[in-house]
Amino acid sequence: MIHNDTASGGKAASVSEAAFTFDSLLDETCERLLDRQLKYSIQRIYELEKRLCCLEDELNEFIQSHS
Repeated sequence: MIHNDTASGGKAASVSEAAFTFDSLLDETCERLLDRQLKYSIQRIYELEKRLCCLEDELNEFIQSHS
């Protein structure tokens, strides 16, 4: 009976450590995903800005040729 109590205590500690490790891993993973999403969003904004500048140039050329 004492052996079972010791084993239960050992398992509880392992579960607690595993939960802490899982929480840490989950937090780190979420932070990395947010960082990637942020980098992708910034990259996409730059791409859209470049496209917008091209469209603006085309529009200016169009307006000049038709005025």
